[in-house]
Amino acid sequence: MISELAANKSVNYLKKCGIVIFIFSSLGSHFVHNTPLKSPIFPNLFGRLTALTRMSDQWRMFSVVDRFSWRLEIVAIHESGKAQTLPIFAEQEKEFFEKQFIDFREGKLHHNLFIYPDARYHYSDYLCRMFQNETNPIQAIRYDLFWRQILPPQQAAIREQYLTEEFSDLGKLGEYQCQN
Repeated sequence: MISELAANKSVNYLKKCGIVIFIFSSLGSHFVHNTPLKSPIFPNLFGRLTALTRMSDQWRMFSVVDRFSWRLEIVAIHESGKAQTLPIFAEQEKEFFEKQFIDFREGKLHHNLFIYPDARYHYSDYLCRMFQNETNPIQAIRYDLFWRQILPPQQAAIREQYLTEEFSDLGKLGEYQCQN
């Protein structure tokens, strides 16, 4: 009986230690990744932990707000020359609450594709494999960037809207050939 209690106490103690280690390592990895400081004791430990747990996205919580709104359009160019806009996620439709408050994957994907050319290359390779068909094969994937300006508060009050009406074509982020 006493040995069972001692065993339960040691198991509970190990669980609590594991939780504390997990919390400190998570917070430490976020802190180290989002600040220019490096850990003097373990220089690569938190960086590896952050990459391993996929918590390596930059935080923009209290940063200056962009003065434009942008969207990314992914276009498949077929061998026939026809261009087709590809869906970002070929999933079922989501309800308003789920799309606006819970699921932020599309925004994160757009952000990563906008910043990292390697991500565009690898995502293009994935899209080529997923949407390839024998009758009209895909030759390349092109990323088009569209933006519209967020109006200053004074102009927004006069116009009674916060965004300009139309998106402007900012240009191409790149065109990536399919590896057939």
